[in-house]
Amino acid sequence: MDQSAIYRDKSPSIKSKATLAAIHFLIVLAVLWILFGVQHQGSSGLRRSLLAAVAILYFTRVLGTLFVFIKRKVGWSEVATIAVWVGFIDILIAHFGAMSDVKVGAWTLVGGLMVLTGSAVNTGSEWQRMVWKRRPENKGHLYTGGMWGLSRHVNYFGDIVLFTGWVLMSGQPALLIIPVVMFGGFAFGNIPAQDRYLLERYGEEYKLYEKSTARLIPFIF
Repeated sequence: MDQSAIYRDKSPSIKSKATLAAIHFLIVLAVLWILFGVQHQGSSGLRRSLLAAVAILYFTRVLGTLFVFIKRKVGWSEVATIAVWVGFIDILIAHFGAMSDVKVGAWTLVGGLMVLTGSAVNTGSEWQRMVWKRRPENKGHLYTGGMWGLSRHVNYFGDIVLFTGWVLMSGQPALLIIPVVMFGGFAFGNIPAQDRYLLERYGEEYKLYEKSTARLIPFIF
């Protein structure tokens, strides 16, 4: 199956997007219950509050992505896949983060800064592209400016930074497997499919962009 086909369908798919948003909202409620509705001996109330804030921030950002930035169809199979993935990760971080007896300290601060940076990179890059695309003279052309000059898929890079920071805030280093798996999914799944679509749509413009810009991690990969 050609995964790049999902990027060609521009139907609004409001029902599927609203369903995904509703499921994500329920996931956030589950996260809050895990963090505050269950007794956790020796765990930090501050850590749990910070993890709750990140879950809410991520949910808010996903809403913006679904209803503002994504202009293509979001199919039901994609809804199911994302819902399972987001639910698994959010609940996993909340569960083990709530049990952590590691003192809130420098790594928590680093993680918080990474969460904010990753969120800004993802949402900021999407906003830059949307504003540029709205100009009539740019219709049919590829946007390569702003943060997109650092990486061809800088929005995905922002997510990796965000989740790495979220894990650091949990006080459970073993959960760093999450951003590693996420990197693999982007690098070997989402990105190749998206690259095929972009090459088909923009042709020589994308070939030049591909040669001069990192795929995912700015200046590295």
